[in-house]
Amino acid sequence: MERLLDRSPSLSHLLAMTVLLLSTVPSISASAPSKYACDYSNRLCEWKARYMFGATVLDDKAFFHGGILSNEATIPVNSSGFEVLDLKTMAPMIVQIDDKNNSVLSSRYRHQLAAWKNTILAVGGQIDDDFGVSRHIINVLVLNLNQRLWEVKKQFIQRSGASGQGDVMIDASVVSGDQLLVTFLQLDPTNFGRSFFSMNLNNQEVDYNFNVAYGAGEKVLDWPLLSLMTLGKDGDFPHILLQSKRLLSKPDNDTAWFEITGKGEIGVDGPLPFTASTAHWTLPGGGRSKVLSLKLLRVLDKPTLLIWAVTKADFADSRGQTVNAVSLWDVSMNGVMGKRNVSLRLSRIAMTLPSNMTSAAGLQSIDLPLVGKLSVGAKDVMVMPYIGNVDLVSELDYTNVDMQQWPGKGFIIRGSSMTDPHCQPIVTWQPFVVAVNLAASAKPAIRALSNSTFCSSRLAQLRAAAIVGDAAAMETGAKLHRVDSSQGPLLMILSSERKTRPGGQLLQLDIHAPLRGALVDLDGHSVQNLSVPLLGDYQHPVGIASCTTYLNGTAVYLQTGGWYHNDDDSTQQAQPGVIAVPINLSQPVQPMLKVTGSSEPKGTAYSSLACSAQGEIYMYGGLVIDRYKATPINHDEEGKPDSSHAEPVWASSGNLQAMRLSGSTVAPTLSKSWKLVPSASQNRTDSSTSIPSPRSGHTLTYLPQETVASMGLSSGALLLFGGSNSSNPSLISTLADMTAAAEALADVDFDRSAWLFDLKAHKWSKLQAQGLNTPPGLMHHSAAVVGTQVMVWGGLRLVSDTHLGKAMQASTDLYILDFSRATPRWRVAAVDNTARGGSIIGFPNSGIAALPEIGVIAVMHRSGISVAAIPQSIHASFDAIVSNWTLNTLNLTAGDWIRLQASTSGHLVVKEPLLLGSNTDGVTITGLGVAQTASSSRDQPTHKRTVLRCDKYTTTAVHFRYEKM
Repeated sequence: MERLLDRSPSLSHLLAMTVLLLSTVPSISASAPSKYACDYSNRLCEWKARYMFGATVLDDKAFFHGGILSNEATIPVNSSGFEVLDLKTMAPMIVQIDDKNNSVLSSRYRHQLAAWKNTILAVGGQIDDDFGVSRHIINVLVLNLNQRLWEVKKQFIQRSGASGQGDVMIDASVVSGDQLLVTFLQLDPTNFGRSFFSMNLNNQEVDYNFNVAYGAGEKVLDWPLLSLMTLGKDGDFPHILLQSKRLLSKPDNDTAWFEITGKGEIGVDGPLPFTASTAHWTLPGGGRSKVLSLKLLRVLDKPTLLIWAVTKADFADSRGQTVNAVSLWDVSMNGVMGKRNVSLRLSRIAMTLPSNMTSAAGLQSIDLPLVGKLSVGAKDVMVMPYIGNVDLVSELDYTNVDMQQWPGKGFIIRGSSMTDPHCQPIVTWQPFVVAVNLAASAKPAIRALSNSTFCSSRLAQLRAAAIVGDAAAMETGAKLHRVDSSQGPLLMILSSERKTRPGGQLLQLDIHAPLRGALVDLDGHSVQNLSVPLLGDYQHPVGIASCTTYLNGTAVYLQTGGWYHNDDDSTQQAQPGVIAVPINLSQPVQPMLKVTGSSEPKGTAYSSLACSAQGEIYMYGGLVIDRYKATPINHDEEGKPDSSHAEPVWASSGNLQAMRLSGSTVAPTLSKSWKLVPSASQNRTDSSTSIPSPRSGHTLTYLPQETVASMGLSSGALLLFGGSNSSNPSLISTLADMTAAAEALADVDFDRSAWLFDLKAHKWSKLQAQGLNTPPGLMHHSAAVVGTQVMVWGGLRLVSDTHLGKAMQASTDLYILDFSRATPRWRVAAVDNTARGGSIIGFPNSGIAALPEIGVIAVMHRSGISVAAIPQSIHASFDAIVSNWTLNTLNLTAGDWIRLQASTSGHLVVKEPLLLGSNTDGVTITGLGVAQTASSSRDQPTHKRTVLRCDKYTTTAVHFRYEKM
């Protein structure tokens, strides 16, 4: 399928076509990848546990490919794609790469990856045929990042040995400048040796190629080669080789060092003697460590030996605790040619704690390879989060743990660990990754992802899941909140609890229990449970409105409204006033405070609060008690009523009120700013007026000025979306009975329009947003702001039932309203793998919060909190994004947008095809540039067409348009 944007554009037309907007959305099927949501405690849920994989780092992104499945220890990973980690945010992703050139990359293991310029190289490795027979591969592949396609860079002749099998195995490689340095083993028993070559990556010429050693008795062949690096400048010798037996016992016999020397007189010197210095640490003896991995890397541009070991540590109150430790050794060469020695100096120690510990306090000693037992304290080590129990996966395994340099920052570690049975009932191998930023500050920044990082908070985590479940089941209107703190952004949920009715049904609010809550630190891997004792007149209402703001630097949760049943006469009543809960992270019990002030709101149900970070509070709509009517409750013998009570009659409100939070966190107050009350002629339920209609179940979202700057606003604004004209506060409770629901919904309409309130002009305007994926009318949804994007998640939507009439369904979509242009646009991004509840009356998915610092949005659903990658809206000059195309578009999925602004010439110049997505499921951009003509000595502007080409099997619709600047 091929779509042409312009068949014969004129030059003036081209100069006007300066912006290209692209959006990939699943219009026919879900073949286009969607945002994938993982439980917040296991953000690597899409990744596979693997060993013998290839790894490298390119531009703050770590790439992992291939290997053997850890839980099926002889089966290769059958994928040509990558697992990629954004090292800035620790956001994991899956990137699909096509393998159309039959480069047998889809089941490769024991290979190396290397970054060269803006490409990725794959060197050597093994593959298994359909019968499980393994053979070695001796080629070099390069990944065309723009087209996401592997190409063969260099193919070497694979000879057959006495066994008839390929007899050469590449066992180590490193890129130095434009040189690829490779060592390989010749495995034929009749011709056993190790060789070395250096290949120029620009022209694929082999500059150096020589035998390191021949003969089984040579020392250089005794052990598998684990690491190779250069100590000189890029492209210069000398180089250092490090070899190892398996590093299981005596330090002096476990490592051997060799040097490849000189350009004119290439040779090998070694094994070289080496010494290990531990600086100020003492050596009281020991030897309880088991090395799992070791690597020579440049860490902050210093030659460094990294050794990962499973070892023992002694604490003041517990001896012999099993820990994982990484020791960093500065490497230097001393002496003259032929008489060199290698000096190692221990510079840093990083260690994980046992699963039952949260601090290294009381640490007394740790065993390390090469030197044995060291006397250390908590101040001497960098503490890594607990990542599970790490060991070798099988006897074949010597690379379960791989370490790679993070240029200019530090290093990363990737491996597989066994889950702790105290954390997870099913013990399996799970992937983990650790990023160590030594350049961050005086205190290194260590971040990790693993299925086990929340192990120490397991009980609090289970409690948090129960709190979310309560919030889901009881229709309280509890939302997911973001709380900024000194330790970073946190997620917070506060909710009433359920209690068991007779018969075991968990459907009743426990009116005597305090509010329960949880604070989740995604980056710090901890969960803290909260308890909020009640004020005397708090009735556990449902249909509340809430938001979070800040007072004197402290986060404050605000809540108003909701309705409850009066126990005295069983009538519905509104909860008046505003409560505040200051969030003190050091205290498990938080106070509930009554907020006083002249502008204290009256009781409303299903209204919405919007807060700025500066304590500005805005409230719109909701249901209010309009009047009371007499309703009979008792009848005499003739059936006539002999008593009655006053039954409230609810009505929708269209009032907008502004307040400011002041006072202190002990005595907070609200001061009135203004109140906008529609006149009688404006207070209509249709959409023909210049202000929004009264409603309930909507969202009101505060938009900072930078979010709406493209619309020309000089101040912040409020976004109003959704809601309905229903005046029944118990509408949702009728939905269990479809017939009753149809009757209750007969006169109910949902508003699908969006309204913007300019906080400076004090004026409503109905948004004339563009987009092919505008959301339906929604109720009880939630919204969050990220940059210029407003994300609307979940809620209930109105649908038609052919038999009963109207019905409501839980929405499963994430809608984005993008304010990056003068005219906002809607789009939709599917979010997969969230437990949303039943399709008819399930939990309306009403919780969402954005954490751009770690690259995720968090969504709340019936069984917990999940996180997914933030939908992207990439805006960049064309030249800028093309210069780093793939790294800017790695994680594109359905619902993401790219806007390409033309160069100063007014042209979108594409020198080679650029791919969005994958070759089999994506969009290719070609053409529309200035081409040379052979008929003239000067370049003539021959304007090509821009082509968006989709594979014929693609079911992804591509929406595009040109717009003037």
